Amino acid sequence: MNNKLTVYLLLVLATCLLANRTIAQSVVDSPYHINGSAFKENCNCYTITPNSQFKSGSVWNINKIDLRQSFEYSFEINLGCNDATGADGIVFVLQPVSTNIGTSGEGLGFAGVSPSIGIAIDTWQNNNLNDPDFDHISIQRDGDNNHISPNNLAGPVPVSAFSDNIEDCRWHVLKIRWNANVNVLSTYIDDQERVSDTIDLVKDVFKNDPFVFWGFTGATGGSTNHQRFCTSLNADFTQKPMTETCAPQVIELVDQSRSFGTIVDWFWDFGDGTTSKEKNPPPHFYPNPGNYTVSSVVLGNNGCWSDTFKQVITIGSVPIADFRIPDTICGSTAFQPFDLSYVEFGSLNEWNWTINGIAFSGQAPPLQNIAGQETVLVSLQVKSKEGCISEPVQKTINLLKQPTILLPAESSVCAGDTLLLQAVSTLPGNPVATWNWQASNGFPEQDKYRFTSAIAGEFRISLTGIGENGCVSDPVNHTTTFYQTNAYAGKDTVVADNQPVQLTGTGGQYYSWTPAAGLSDPNIADPVAVVSRETSYILKAFTDAGCTTTDTITIKVYKGPEIYVPNAFTPNGDSRNDQLRFIAVGMRKLHYFRIYNRLGQLVYDSLDKSGWDGSFRGTKQASGNFTWMISGEDYNGNAYRKKGSLLLIR
Repeated sequence: MNNKLTVYLLLVLATCLLANRTIAQSVVDSPYHINGSAFKENCNCYTITPNSQFKSGSVWNINKIDLRQSFEYSFEINLGCNDATGADGIVFVLQPVSTNIGTSGEGLGFAGVSPSIGIAIDTWQNNNLNDPDFDHISIQRDGDNNHISPNNLAGPVPVSAFSDNIEDCRWHVLKIRWNANVNVLSTYIDDQERVSDTIDLVKDVFKNDPFVFWGFTGATGGSTNHQRFCTSLNADFTQKPMTETCAPQVIELVDQSRSFGTIVDWFWDFGDGTTSKEKNPPPHFYPNPGNYTVSSVVLGNNGCWSDTFKQVITIGSVPIADFRIPDTICGSTAFQPFDLSYVEFGSLNEWNWTINGIAFSGQAPPLQNIAGQETVLVSLQVKSKEGCISEPVQKTINLLKQPTILLPAESSVCAGDTLLLQAVSTLPGNPVATWNWQASNGFPEQDKYRFTSAIAGEFRISLTGIGENGCVSDPVNHTTTFYQTNAYAGKDTVVADNQPVQLTGTGGQYYSWTPAAGLSDPNIADPVAVVSRETSYILKAFTDAGCTTTDTITIKVYKGPEIYVPNAFTPNGDSRNDQLRFIAVGMRKLHYFRIYNRLGQLVYDSLDKSGWDGSFRGTKQASGNFTWMISGEDYNGNAYRKKGSLLLIR
């Protein structure tokens, strides 16, 4: 019968037997004796306590060992997933008494067992036993878990060298090493030494009896955890170092499997339909490239098969070199090859380029600038980390002449006028066949561009030309400024004879006033005028491009300084003489203009140029005499006051 099938049937039978027992019963499962809450999970893994309260269990190997001989046992342990509420722990125990012993709670199934040596992994702080507040490991003697007792031989220290918590749902490797030559007992967690003690176990602990049982005990109390251990049985292998694995190739594998006991059988699958049962199989030949999943399982002397260990071995195929470059390059345009190489089996790790006779390495060579020649040769050869080398591939870039063009950089024109730009192709060997104008307005006409603007502003134009060989010129840019003027000389005004008047012209880039008589400077925007009679000045506003507009201001001259107030007005709504207004001549500023009725009541107080409409608080005043008063300061700085009477006629 097939060995795997035999093991499988034995596992099924054992599972059925275990299902019919009670937790309290003791079961012999060669080569282990199982007590209390402990039970077998599979061929080499055991639960010591389930995640339940007040449970205790133990698993003992039924064969005594001889402590006069050195040993190293390797286990995998799992202390559960409950951290803050997890308890209580497990103990690896050496004792010569029985395979039925064990206690619950803080005793961890170890308390009271004497004579004995226990390596305790404790996950609950019992103050009465002087436990630290972290998950700890120690070496204890004769079933005594108190850390201040003489029976505390080493520790306590954190179980893990990397964390204070071992109840992390993870499996950890526990190694117990006894060196009988120097009487040293050492413990390792995840390959880190945690506790060690030098003691003559045979003489000082077991009263010259070298034969003891070994096993695990564990317990829970009011707090719980699922506490487990497995005897180590792990298939593993390595591949003898090779610089290359390109097909066809021979591979050598070396067994690295580990077991608590001895390994009695091996089974290899090379992933190509061939197998072997040797510990270290002979070199294996792979004629074809591919990704081969090589697997190994081992059989321990306890009848258990390990889990399958798998490793993918790549036998490389010849890669295909390829890359992308432009077929043509115009002028001195830079380019960079883009790698397109691939390999079916393996991975690329070497790229060897030759560009224009110069060698480069790496998947992306530097940006290239080539000019002054007609063609550029680019070649590539690639290699995989498996040692497979491609055939070289070569491609050619044709270098074409780029057309050149001219266009005036700047121009000026008046708003409303039409601008005509003329482009020029300057490379006879590659004249422009198509012109591309980029602008916001206007009308392209092949090598000409015609446009206008009704408003002032700056307009930018960009132009490129496409040569007969298809190459595009570098862009040239043009800026056209549309100018527009709007001459404004100011409002007509009234001044005193020979009173200086500040003129302010706006609306242009440059200015000219005519006539020039009486002006401080006729060619600036803001000359000072001094006149003795009524004069009209014409302002011309213009720009570099011309764009002229004009405006006129009239200056009336009165004798003064003086304020003129009419002696009558007729606010009857006929739009003739409906408002009473004053005229101030030669006055720098006015303080007030007030009107009183015949009772002395103030009916108007304002300097508003719209004047008085003959009403007071919305009520039209009756016809009659009124008195006015005005105050101000003339252009020489002298105070001015005046009063008089007027007649309101309706």
